[in-house]
Amino acid sequence: MKTSADKYAFSKTEIKTLKELTKGNYELSTIQTTLNIKPSRLTYNLKKLQNKDLIKITRKGAKKQVTFSNTKHAVLLKSLLSIYDHVDWENILKDKAIKILSQISTNSNNHTDVARNTLWRYIKDFKSRGIITQKNKINPQFRALTEFLEEYQNFFVQKIANELSDNSVILWQHNLELLIRTPKTIKTPNRNFQKTATSIFPHYDLPLFSNFDFYFYSTTKTLIKPEDAILHTLLIEQGNVRYSTYTLLLLKKMEKQIDQTYLQREAKHYGLENQVESMLEFLQTHIHPNDEHLLLTWEEFTEKAREYGVMTSKINV
Repeated sequence: MKTSADKYAFSKTEIKTLKELTKGNYELSTIQTTLNIKPSRLTYNLKKLQNKDLIKITRKGAKKQVTFSNTKHAVLLKSLLSIYDHVDWENILKDKAIKILSQISTNSNNHTDVARNTLWRYIKDFKSRGIITQKNKINPQFRALTEFLEEYQNFFVQKIANELSDNSVILWQHNLELLIRTPKTIKTPNRNFQKTATSIFPHYDLPLFSNFDFYFYSTTKTLIKPEDAILHTLLIEQGNVRYSTYTLLLLKKMEKQIDQTYLQREAKHYGLENQVESMLEFLQTHIHPNDEHLLLTWEEFTEKAREYGVMTSKINV
């Protein structure tokens, strides 16, 4: 089953079709003749563009016409293709290229689902075309590209979240990775959605009750470890003492099983390295680190831990 993220990329035919629209060629028969493709292939690619909410198909008399949608990302893409009509975008935005460009535009080094040789080949091509600079930034000349990539990603992120529920709330997002809150009793549409955060605390004998569930969406992470659940809990509402306390409880409960190297490395990915370091230090020394995210004293934490059946060290008086 294909997910929204699987449909993120463009084919050459999709971009060529959109370029025809910018030239005023709206009739299906004209597009088919110009691109020299079979009707079935054109229909297939038009369906993909409709799923991306980039085009709309209308009937004018006996003929069908295709025009750009009025969605923001469609308007931005139309502008990009029109302004830089000399650029062969069908080769620049195809396949994995658009995902790599999106990550470059957000200053992300996370290309975990792209092989190193493939990534190097794409980046070399982008540089030779002047799309990105030698510092691996999108060339300011192509500001319209950056604007489109940002809005297009926003569209797909919401589309992914809506696969779970129309009532989904995105709590955190980086590229096409998401932390999502949904009402309970949601059936996950595919294996890229995994329960996480406090929703899986009962797996570790920490029963927490809530009207919501939390899911992590990723096409590369195949298993939610306790370290992941800890970090995702902190992401629910950063600076919230309740979620910080829940995190401390799980850290203490699983302290012999926690892989601190993995925890600290992943914490950097989420921008949580300082908070995690403070928590680990707090559990080790029992001394309040004066961190605004961690408001409990050791005595207060011990009392809370006893409520949840978590064993703690004896307090030194």
